[in-house]
Amino acid sequence: GPPRQLGRPKLIANRSAPPSKPDFGPPTPSASASGAGGGRRPARARSVSGSGGGGGGLADGGYAAGKLGPPLEHVPDAALVAYEGLAVMDLRFTPQATHLVAVGSDRTAAVWRLPLTRSSGSAPRPLALTGHQGDIISLCPSLSDSHSTGGGGCPLLLTSSTDQTVRLWSLGGSHAGHELLCFDRLKASGRPMHREENPKLEQVQDAQFMCLDGAIVLATGNRLGIYRYELHMQDTSDDIKRLQRLGSYKCCGLLALPREPTAGHSIVAVATSNAVLSGTLLVASSSKRIFAWDAAAEKVLAKIEDKSVHSRPITCLRLAQPHSEFQSPQSMDLFYSGSMDGTIKLWDLRTMQACRTFEGGHVHSCQRLRSCLSPCLRYLCTPSEDGAVCVYDVRTGRVLGGRHAHRDVAVAVDLNPRTGAMASGGFDGKVQFHRVPQPGKATGQGRPPGGMAERRVAERDSGLREVEMDTAML
Repeated sequence: GPPRQLGRPKLIANRSAPPSKPDFGPPTPSASASGAGGGRRPARARSVSGSGGGGGGLADGGYAAGKLGPPLEHVPDAALVAYEGLAVMDLRFTPQATHLVAVGSDRTAAVWRLPLTRSSGSAPRPLALTGHQGDIISLCPSLSDSHSTGGGGCPLLLTSSTDQTVRLWSLGGSHAGHELLCFDRLKASGRPMHREENPKLEQVQDAQFMCLDGAIVLATGNRLGIYRYELHMQDTSDDIKRLQRLGSYKCCGLLALPREPTAGHSIVAVATSNAVLSGTLLVASSSKRIFAWDAAAEKVLAKIEDKSVHSRPITCLRLAQPHSEFQSPQSMDLFYSGSMDGTIKLWDLRTMQACRTFEGGHVHSCQRLRSCLSPCLRYLCTPSEDGAVCVYDVRTGRVLGGRHAHRDVAVAVDLNPRTGAMASGGFDGKVQFHRVPQPGKATGQGRPPGGMAERRVAERDSGLREVEMDTAML
């Protein structure tokens, strides 16, 4: 079929009238709201997905965290030893909540199929992705299965590394765990007759899917490359075909940082909204500047002023990905950035101004930490260098609570797109899980959601005795 065209973004940098206030969703409901589900599982396979998989408070078609509260209930029994004696450097859930991916300090990635199950007391075994010759510095799972891109209907994963390559992996099907494409040349796949015609990539920092998985944006040095790719799944029963490449790619355009002293000399992070057909993308530079680019028009749309940016290097830059229940025109204009200055800032894409600053609940001074905004847009979850995970209230900027789940630096957190459960990875090599509060059980730390504090004061004043009922874990 005809190639996809990059859509033009719906971004207005200069407006005569002030934009409406960003939509952070409806007020947080009370802890007594319904939404717990999940039946009893077979005895032969004990599910640990009450924290990481497809259960544990998920109502059909709903989003548990938006109804029950922040994911602060630690489930230590569900922890995974992802890397024995090594460190977890990053982790992500796939957007369809079918897989959990963790990156280790040994330059490999481990992939678990969800829901996680323990059979006969043994831990679930992950799928290993090996091939990088340098540290993996970024992860990006595909939005959906790869039917439209020729990948055979399985989820895809992008990894970028310090070995100056970006690799595309298959997470399922007959090619599960195989490397489908290796982006190592600037203009196209394949080695040219002369190096000058198609030089190797240099200073690869990030890679993201965009436009509904129709293209890949790659940060190399001070430039962004927009690539189209095609996958050709071959018959593995034929030895000759098995050795052939499973796909190809071609560069459609290169965008460079503005030629100004404050722009920086390289790109350190890229953020795209892959869930919509839009050419809008965000770029963070080595000078701690953030730019909004239109890939279709090949120009800079807006930038954040010097006085508003972070004072130290940016390690996390992401656009909000609201759940369908909480989407609105305003909610799609939010993005957030995390920096080694110990702050996380929430920005309005329409004005390029900060809406909220989160600090005080976590420590971030020297590591590459990855934070996550919940799909209900109520909670900002972040790891901390002291081994804790922290959850902020987006409306007020205050700390809702935290848990010391790791014995070393907690480096990354992510939220299950369906259940709202949080997974965290740390330098202790473990993946810990934190689920949303169970109905009828107190959250344990932080301010109770939805005005529960006021109701408890009223009950105490009226002479009523408050009793906490213990509920069994799912």
